[in-house]
Amino acid sequence: MIVLVAVAFLGGCDELSARQHVQKGNAQYGDQDYKKAVEHYESAMKLAPDLDVAYHNAGIAYSRMFAAGVETAENKAIAAKATENLARWLEKHPKDVKIRKLLTGLWIDSGDYPKALAYWTKEHEANPKARDIIQLIAGIHLKSGDWRTAIDWYRKDVDAATDAPGKVSAYQSIANLTFGKLFNSRDKIMGAERTEIAEIGLEAAEKALELDPNNLALTSISAGLWTNRSTAHGPFWAATLDRAEGQVFEQRARVLREEAKKNQPAPAKGGTGGGAPAPSGAGEKPSGS
Repeated sequence: MIVLVAVAFLGGCDELSARQHVQKGNAQYGDQDYKKAVEHYESAMKLAPDLDVAYHNAGIAYSRMFAAGVETAENKAIAAKATENLARWLEKHPKDVKIRKLLTGLWIDSGDYPKALAYWTKEHEANPKARDIIQLIAGIHLKSGDWRTAIDWYRKDVDAATDAPGKVSAYQSIANLTFGKLFNSRDKIMGAERTEIAEIGLEAAEKALELDPNNLALTSISAGLWTNRSTAHGPFWAATLDRAEGQVFEQRARVLREEAKKNQPAPAKGGTGGGAPAPSGAGEKPSGS
């Protein structure tokens, strides 16, 4: 019994010391000395490995030290430390939305797409109808350069949508993706590949316009896709046909724009043109001990 009491007493002392390190780390964080802050948080972890707040705060401090786009071994190690600690926090606090967002951003900014996809695929399996998760996975694939898999996930988003506006939005994501790829690769993607990409986008836009025929954005992007498709052809006659299709959509888009202008309400007299912009958030901060 005496030994057990002694162990419990020592354990209590360790946790007290750990919390003191967290407080000191928070003070250093407040002074923007993130390196010293993480030293205190890591000391707290050694003394009390189950002290969740130490992992939370260390992850945030490391995230402040990380520089997106800097390809050095040191920077990658910092990103790994940040994501490791934040993931440890999420194990016990899986619904912490802010930390999930921060962790995902760090994975993406550091190019660690497999971990981001592994995490969010597991979340998708737990909630397969959650469209925000489906869209996020599509975006991660697109960011990684795998645009074909991104389109597969946007198609899953179409299936998950329960109403026409949701399906239109998902189809539009496919159309936007294909248009962006063609527009940004005008001198690189030609011939059959260019035609294929344009057709994927045109098919999605057509299905969306069946649900929302007066959608200006989709009408405009259809015109752009036809125009981009025309540049894939060698024969003049084929390119002319595609440009003609594009002109049909361009004309339709002009009509829709004019109708939208006519339907705009007159501005209120004496108004200021809208409220003040909402202030942006300051980001995640360390928690107390």
